[in-house]
Amino acid sequence: MSTPSIRGFVLAFFLFAFVPSLSISNLVAGQVHEEEVQPVYMSLHSKQTRRNQPEGLMTVEICKNCVDPSSEGSHIEGLNAYQGPQDFAVQSEIVYAIPNDGSRAPMNRGQLEGKIALFDRGTVALVEKVLHAQNAGALGVVLIDDGTCTDEKFTHCGMAGRLSDGGFARNDMFDKWKNVKIPALFITEMSGQRILNLMHLESIHIPGFGDHWKNV
Repeated sequence: MSTPSIRGFVLAFFLFAFVPSLSISNLVAGQVHEEEVQPVYMSLHSKQTRRNQPEGLMTVEICKNCVDPSSEGSHIEGLNAYQGPQDFAVQSEIVYAIPNDGSRAPMNRGQLEGKIALFDRGTVALVEKVLHAQNAGALGVVLIDDGTCTDEKFTHCGMAGRLSDGGFARNDMFDKWKNVKIPALFITEMSGQRILNLMHLESIHIPGFGDHWKNV
């Protein structure tokens, strides 16, 4: 599970425990924020590529509380699913799936419907996470690497593959990917942290599944 600073979490816990009037909705990613909770949006578009960009590498836009991330957002690069849809245009709010690692069907299915689902890489097959999100009604998926990728250029990302493959999970069996109808993007741990830093999150404990983050 990606974690904000321990110091921030301890501060938030202290304030919540000793200041009764403080709402838990103000405990945002382990820190206390007074501003109104604002959603983070992403634009996933198969045509969003930069000049001379390698095959399989996509440029997406994210922004906080904006109308059109494709025109207002900041850029993040990621690998498209090699065996997933290649022609798509999705724009919606980003919601962290629970459990964050996609080790089972999402417990926050209602939150994911019509949204872009966010998952940690973990040990579960990437295609399984995508199918979990699709079955929950999500429009797209973003998968955050756990540091396995050797660099920000996707030179080598373990079983997920590499940029030179033309997309992630190229060597997976096609049997499950053939059922995938929504776009999926694989991003580096650093890019994932950029997204998480924008999101309003709170920590929850799920018996049997441990600690996870959820959208406020």
